[in-house]
Formats: sequence, structure tokens, C-alpha cells
Amino acid sequence: MDAAQDSDNAISLTGAQETLLVTLLAKYNDFYQPRPLLADRWAVAVIDHLGAEQHAALTARISRGPTSHPATVTMRARTIDNWATDFLASHSNEPVTVVHLACGLDARALRLRGKCSDKGVRWVDLDLPEVIDARHRASAAMPSPPGGRGYSYEMVAADATATEWLQAIPADRPTLVIMEGLSMYLGVEAAEALMQRLVSHFAARGGELVLDTMSPQFAAFMNWVIRVQKNFDFQFGYTLSSPAEILRLNERLQIVEGHTFTDNPAIKLLGWQPRVFLWVMSWIPYAGALSRFMRFKM
Repeated sequence: MDAAQDSDNAISLTGAQETLLVTLLAKYNDFYQPRPLLADRWAVAVIDHLGAEQHAALTARISRGPTSHPATVTMRARTIDNWATDFLASHSNEPVTVVHLACGLDARALRLRGKCSDKGVRWVDLDLPEVIDARHRASAAMPSPPGGRGYSYEMVAADATATEWLQAIPADRPTLVIMEGLSMYLGVEAAEALMQRLVSHFAARGGELVLDTMSPQFAAFMNWVIRVQKNFDFQFGYTLSSPAEILRLNERLQIVEGHTFTDNPAIKLLGWQPRVFLWVMSWIPYAGALSRFMRFKM
């Protein structure tokens, strides 16, 4: 790839949207681990598509250390993939909807295409217009999933906190809503209002809500790091100390499963160094629950 083509394929984003490239790079690096958690070949294809120049620049901006290990991202993605697979399997005899909010450059729809039954799956990937534009620009490396067998795929360019996009999605099927890497970028009121709208909108047929959150202590620490290093231009907002804070938003919500950053089942698949690091973290007050992955029935 020559320099001109390298530059043409690069993606320019700002603010919180720029962090999707960090997530993408983590999945790329995971692919080359001795025991990858995700093995996402589309992440590799997209990074290669962006070019060596942007790849190198992005790598240089990320602080080195235990928290930069790709598992910090891919454990979350693997967990949510597994929960989504469970949802699809439990509804294999009826049509369902999957709504992936703040999808970024994630290839979950492709990774799970083979898990979708022929009874009908309506899959919606939603993100801000500039991010959806980036997905279109990277489509040579990460195409839309193939249709057929009752499967439909749609990309929606919208702010997840707006109301119009939700009103346009039928509530005629059990629905899985995925909020991966979204809640912490919202304000408290916006995050809680979004979850309340989701539960209310899909109440007729129900479904599941899957999301991850940051603890107040971890968010405060990361906000300090961002201010000091000045590598990115955003601050984390919504935080969670206990799943009870979500349960009280709507009486329909019931927690099905949850893990913290240090008790995730995928830890056993990691090398000894990250396993030791996470074991030590689990004994430090507040550190064990710095991040939560949760699955709710709604």
C-alpha cells in the first residue's frame, strides 16, 4: 500500500468517538496473542485497511501497562458475544431483534452471523453519523453480514440518547439490546433515561439488556490520566457501584448474570501474567469491581 492510499483509508474521529479505534486495536492485538479471546479477523482486516501510518500513530498514543493488555477489551467482547449467542439460541424458534448501540467498528454482527436461526433475526447496528460513515468507509475490510434465511441487517446513524431511532424500531419481537462501551460516555441522567426508554419500548415482547459499566473510582482515575496525558479529549460520566442502581430504574428489570473485571470466566484462558495481575487486583479494595459486565432480563 503506497502512502497516498494509506492516507485515503485513514479514519479521523474526535472526542469519545476516537476511542473506538483503541477498542479496534485491542482486538487486532488479541488476534496475535498465543491464546486469543476473540480472534476477530475483521478487526485485523480493518486495521490493515486503515494503513500502517494510522496503525503506528494509534499504537504510540496508548499508554503501556497492564491496563493496555488487549484482554481488557476482548474479555468484555467475548462475554457479550456469549450472552448474545445464548439469547439467539433461547429464541431459535421465533424471530428476534438485536440492537447494538454504539457499535463503533465492531464486527459482532459478522462474528455471530452463523448463530442466527432461519426463523428471522433483525439486526441493527447504531452509532453516531460520523462513526457509521467510518463503517461504510471500512466496508471493504468489514462488509455487512449476508442476508437471507430471514435475516436482515441495518446500520442506523443516530445518537443513542435520541428518541426518534427507537420509535422507528418495531417492538414486535423479543429484543436483545447491547450497550457495550456506551454507558460511561453518557451523563448520569442520559444513561438512566436511555435504559428506561429501552425497557418501556420493548415491554410488549421483552428481551434482554446487556451492558458494561465503570466504577466511580475507576472513572475518576481514568479521567485524571486523560487530563494529564492529554492523549484524548473526553471525560467519563456515568458510573455504577452496584447493579441495584440499574434494577431500581424499572421493576421489569431482573439481573440474569454479571461479572466484574476480576471474576470473568474468560480469565482462565489468559496467560499467567495477566492472570496474576487480575488476581492481585481482586484483593485491592474497589479495584476488583472497577468494571462490570451485566445481563438483564427486561
